[in-house]
Amino acid sequence: MSLKRIFKNILIQLLKFRRIRFLVVKYRYLFLKKKMCFYEGGSTSIDERTIKHNLSAFNSDSGFGCGQRMGLLIYPIVAYYSNNKIDRSKKKVLIVGCRTEDDIFWMKAYGFENTFGFDLFSYSKYVLVGDIHKTDFESGSFDIVLLGWMIPYTKDPKTVILECRRILKSGGLLGIGIQHVPTEEKDAVANTLNSSGDIISLLDETLEHKVLFEYDHYNQKDGDLGVAVVSVCH
Repeated sequence: MSLKRIFKNILIQLLKFRRIRFLVVKYRYLFLKKKMCFYEGGSTSIDERTIKHNLSAFNSDSGFGCGQRMGLLIYPIVAYYSNNKIDRSKKKVLIVGCRTEDDIFWMKAYGFENTFGFDLFSYSKYVLVGDIHKTDFESGSFDIVLLGWMIPYTKDPKTVILECRRILKSGGLLGIGIQHVPTEEKDAVANTLNSSGDIISLLDETLEHKVLFEYDHYNQKDGDLGVAVVSVCH
């Protein structure tokens, strides 16, 4: 292995550390934001507030990493690949609704070199622009698709799941993360999904799958309202 490759691997490994990754992602955004572009297609399934809400996150540091909530999806997948001794270096990963490069670099740090984001806007070469309700990806393109806290923004979750299944290989992993929304705040989201049970019911209705991991935590005192499901799609 060349010295260049060794140095690159060390840099990638450093991205496992939250603070280092935060600094890299934030300053890359500040440098690249002039390249911001937006999805120009129209879709009645996307909540009208989506882009405005997500762009507002760049006004504070909380928008870079979002409290590391994607760990609820990333760590179970890393464990699954490790336990099954699967080579992750050639696996194709798509992270939908990533907003920044944080989730992408996090996955790369764990050996998923071929990881890209997919969102309604992008400033990065690692984030592709499009609509997950209908994409141009070939069927069976990806080994892993992660819906990173984006499904609350769709008025048609079933179509999103069907498209994810189409672009996933047989045996691929589908990870879905959402935030449990208290009753008084339900008008802030575009659909009724609000627990791991809701997500699993949607998957049961839509495709053949086997749940690998599910998580619910409604501890408002700690500010942890994370919900996550990871399934193998058949």
